[in-house]
Amino acid sequence: MKTTESLNINELSLVNPGFSTTGNTVKKYLSISIAGFLALSAPGIAKAQFTITATIGGVPTVSGATLENFDEPSPSILTLSGPAYLQTGPSGGYGEPTPPYFSGSTAAFFGESPANGYDASQFVGIESGGSATLSFSTPQYYLGLLWGSIDPYGLNILTFYDSANNVIGTVEGDDVLSVNGSLSAGDTAYVNITSTTPFSSVVAATSPYYPECFEIDDVAYAPVPEPASLSLLAFGVFGITL
Repeated sequence: MKTTESLNINELSLVNPGFSTTGNTVKKYLSISIAGFLALSAPGIAKAQFTITATIGGVPTVSGATLENFDEPSPSILTLSGPAYLQTGPSGGYGEPTPPYFSGSTAAFFGESPANGYDASQFVGIESGGSATLSFSTPQYYLGLLWGSIDPYGLNILTFYDSANNVIGTVEGDDVLSVNGSLSAGDTAYVNITSTTPFSSVVAATSPYYPECFEIDDVAYAPVPEPASLSLLAFGVFGITL
């Protein structure tokens, strides 16, 4: 939900010890947990590099991906924990989920409605401290999702796990906003993420320190990225090793 723009930096520092006001710049530390940091730095665990695109009104970039619009009562890939729900329409209060906003080609691609306007179908709403886990029966390299009201400052975060439940990387709202200069905090965008390392589950969560929400719908996933994506990833890895 788009409320962070009204915060001043001192308020952010008070509600979330992961923020600092040094030099009037909000600095986000890796405050999820020391265990999470150690997991990402542990030897022998393949760390992912991500190629991310984000487009208002966009659609999945991998053809033949498996689609999930969460309209059935119990989606097989979804597990909810804490204050996280399958819901239709707004919850109606501050700090509660607002439906993602459809535009462009997204709704038609997933058989949703309306074409333009707030999602009228069932979506995943995650409140502060809650989480939604997407679990896949085979490892995947590609994930697409409709990301509602994108929140920066680490308030929305996707954590990717391998088949041994090791953390291989994270994608946050700031990462999404940074790849498309036309996006602003609070926008809804279709986000495409391709990983260099296969993942078996993804956890969508919100910060427990501030009453922001994370809304997602219309997920796509695939075990092998398209050849063009593979070429881009190979180029990125080669460039880093130069």
